[in-house]
Order: sequence, then structure tokens, then C-alpha cells
Amino acid sequence: MIYFFTPYSFELKLLDAITAYMELLQPEDWAVIMDGDTAFLHPNFGHQIQRHIEAHPEAGLFTFFASRCHYSIQVPPGVNMNKDSIRYHKLIASLQQDLHAGETTEINRRIAGHLMVIKKSTSDKILPMETSSESLSSSTCNLQPATIITIITTITITTDSRQP
Repeated sequence: MIYFFTPYSFELKLLDAITAYMELLQPEDWAVIMDGDTAFLHPNFGHQIQRHIEAHPEAGLFTFFASRCHYSIQVPPGVNMNKDSIRYHKLIASLQQDLHAGETTEINRRIAGHLMVIKKSTSDKILPMETSSESLSSSTCNLQPATIITIITTITITTDSRQP
């Protein structure tokens, strides 16, 4: 089963909120964890995610291209991150979907967490995470080297996460 969550913490302990959702799942379940300022640009996103999970059961974590991201590996090539037109980003998402249907790329590096699809059994290996009560950015995650992280190049999301 695939569940969709937008965790939030009034105590600024986002990882605790994520952990609370993950505890609801069975080992074979998957969770789509997304930030509140993230949106899918095509209505078939759930079916696409399901197809990728079925095609890559060995993956422990999926991530996506985004309209803007401080990790360039998560932005489609040639995208102007300064453009704020939703039409522009929907066009990019449509091009990605048409040109790269069903494609994924295995990566081995840090990713932004604006949208992740994580298997419950993977989260069990890395949660509980060490968190600081002072800020969201001082949290650490113990992702094991054997965890396969896959970027789904078919799906592009939009996010308003702009770095100052």
C-alpha cells in the first residue's frame, strides 16, 4: 500500500512528525512524504509512483525532479529555477514525462527531502533519527550505504523552496 503524508510539527521537530506517520505502516508499505509547499504537476502522479515502485522493488527510497532545488541533481537539465510561472514548470514536467517515461536513475548522494517515497522497512533502518529541539536543519539521518536511492526522472514537482 502507498500512503501520502504531509507531516508538520508545531514544535519544529519535523523528523518526529515523519516518524509518527511511519509507525502507522506495515513493513511492505510505502510512504510519500512531502513538504507543504510541494505540488505534483500532473494528475496521474499516484499511478506513476506505483509503477516505479513495482518496477524497482529493490529501491528503498525514491525522490523526484523539482522546479527548484539546492541539489542540482534534482533539477531537470536546463531548467531556469528563477522562473516563477506555474505554466513554465508544468511544461517542463510534461516534457520530462514525455521524454523520459518510466526512467529512473540510481544515485548515491545527499538529496533534498521536499518529496520522498520511502519504504517502511527502509525507514526502520534509519529511524529514530537524532533530532535537535532547536531547529529542523540540525536533524541527522543514518541512511545506510546499502540503501538504493532512485530519482524518478518522469515526475517533476513544483516547490517554493527558494534559498535566500
